[in-house]
Amino acid sequence: MKLKIISLCLLIFSLFTCAKLNAQKYNISIQLLNCSDSTAYLAHYFDGRIFADDTTQLINGKGVFSKDKILDQGIYVIYLPSQKYFDLLIGEDQEFAVTADPNDFIESIAISGSKESIGFHDFQTFMKSQNEKSRKLQEAFKKTSKESDKEKYKKEFKNADVEVREYIGSLKAKFPENSFVPKFAQFTLSPKIPDFKSELPKNTPDREKVIQQKSYLYNKNHYFDHVDFADSRYLRTPILKKKLDLFFEKILVQSPDTIVKESVQLIEQARPDSIFFQYLTQYALNYAVKSKVMGMDAAFVNLAKKYYLSGQANWADSTLMANIRERVIKTQFNLLGMKAQDLLMQTLEGEYVRLHEVEANYTVLYFWEPDCGHCKKATPRLKKEILDHYSDKGLKVFAVCTQDQKEMWENAIHDYDIYDFINCYDPDYQTNFRIFYDVFTTPIIYLLDKDKNIIAKRLDIDNLKIFLDNDLKKHNQDKGTI
Repeated sequence: MKLKIISLCLLIFSLFTCAKLNAQKYNISIQLLNCSDSTAYLAHYFDGRIFADDTTQLINGKGVFSKDKILDQGIYVIYLPSQKYFDLLIGEDQEFAVTADPNDFIESIAISGSKESIGFHDFQTFMKSQNEKSRKLQEAFKKTSKESDKEKYKKEFKNADVEVREYIGSLKAKFPENSFVPKFAQFTLSPKIPDFKSELPKNTPDREKVIQQKSYLYNKNHYFDHVDFADSRYLRTPILKKKLDLFFEKILVQSPDTIVKESVQLIEQARPDSIFFQYLTQYALNYAVKSKVMGMDAAFVNLAKKYYLSGQANWADSTLMANIRERVIKTQFNLLGMKAQDLLMQTLEGEYVRLHEVEANYTVLYFWEPDCGHCKKATPRLKKEILDHYSDKGLKVFAVCTQDQKEMWENAIHDYDIYDFINCYDPDYQTNFRIFYDVFTTPIIYLLDKDKNIIAKRLDIDNLKIFLDNDLKKHNQDKGTI
C-alpha cells in the first residue's frame, strides 16, 4: 500500500473539526529498534489517504508524539521516511508507549498503557495468522485433483471463517461497550449469506436464479450491518472508502434511482453525526458526478436538490453552491426518460419547425456550429453513417445551428449536402435551448424516441450507431422477428 503524507500546514481541513473529549493531551512515546530513520510521523486515515497529525525526531530510535490536545479516535499510522509503517488504534487512552522493530512490525510490537491499542494489535496478529492459513489452504486446493481433498479444503476454509467470526465476537466481552476495537474488527467482516439452497425446495421455478437474487439482496441489505454511521471513528479507518467504493461500484445496480435510494439510506443513518453526514453526502454526490454511466446525472440532480439546494449542506461555501446550482439548472431539463423540451425553430427559408411535430421513430437532435472543428468531422458522418443508413428505420435529424450567422450556416449546409436534415436555428435565442439541453460546447447529440422522450444523450457518432443498433435489435426481439 502506497501512503502519502499530507502536511498539516498545507492542509485546509477545518470542515471536519471534531468535538473534544475530556482528556487534555496525548503523549505517545515510541522506541524503534534497529531503525536508521531520523524522523517518524503520526497520521490518521481518511477517505483512502493519510493525513499527518504530528512529527517527532528519532534519537537512537526513540521519539515522542505529544501535544496539549487529544486525538480523534480511530486507526492511525506511524510512518517512516523509509516507507515502513504500522497501524495503531488510538482510543480513549492516549498516553502510552510503543516498542517495535521496523523489520517486522506486527510480530515485534509491544504496547504498554493502552488496553485498546494492545487489543487492536492482538487482532492484527490473529488475522495475519489466519490469512496465512487461508493462503496455504488455497494453494493446496489448487494443486490437488482429488475431489475428496477438495472437499476437505473447502471444509477447512469454512472452519477458518468460523474461527475468525468467533474470535471477533469474543472481543465484545473483553472491551467496554463503546470501545472501537470490537467495532472495527466487526467492520472488517463481510455479510455471512444464508444457505438459500437448503431453504428452497428442489422444485422451485428458476431455482438457481431465485437463489442468486436472494443472495444478492441479502448481501446488499446487510453490507453495512457492522457500521454505525453516527460514529465518526469509522471515517478514520483504512477500509471505509474501499467498502463504499465496492458497494457503489460493484454491488449496486448502476441506475440513478438505485444510487439515490441507497445513498439517502446511508446518509440519513449518519445524520446524528455532522462529520459523517457531510462525508457521505459529499461521497454520494461526487460518485454521481464522476460516474461514466449515461443518465447518472439524474442522481446528481436529486441528491443536489435534496441536500445542497435545500440548505442542509451548511459546510458548502458560496462558490461550491453556485457551481452546484448552475449544474442542476443545466441538467434538470434533459435527464434520460424525460420528455424533450419542445423547440420552435426558424428554417433557412424563414419558416418555422417544431421539434415535437417531427414524426419519426427516432429523432437525432443535433446541436452544431459551422466553424466548429469537431462539427466539421461529425456532420458529414452524421449524414453518411446515421441518416443515410437508418432513415429507412424511421430516423430523422433535427439539426440546430447554435450560431446566428446565417450565411456561414447556409454555406455549410451546401458544402455538407445536408439538405435532408431538418435544418433550423434560433437567431433571436428565444427557445432557451442552451439551458434546456446544456449546449455550451458543440457538437452535442441527443437521441429521442417516437414520443420525443430522451433515450440517450451527449453521444458521439460511434456510440450513436451502437445505441441505435442495440435498440433496434431489442425492438425486433420484442416483436419476435429475430
